[in-house]
Amino acid sequence: MKISIRLIATFMELLPPGTKGNKIEIEVPEGTTASVVMAQFNVPQDASSVIVVNGLTVPLSTLLVEGDVVSAFSAVAGG
Repeated sequence: MKISIRLIATFMELLPPGTKGNKIEIEVPEGTTASVVMAQFNVPQDASSVIVVNGLTVPLSTLLVEGDVVSAFSAVAGG
């Protein structure tokens, strides 16, 4: 199934070389979770990252479905 990965700001550098912009489409098997996909791109899965599926914060164990957009960006602390 096809899903989209969108890595924002400093996480853009984790996309494959030659990627234009901050979004790519990839093929993943059914049963793939948000956590598995983020691990493929070396996105930290801790408090330093915000990871959302289709714009919603969900558990990283969420199973993805065709057409999902998984986005990640670095959490920023204000002062």
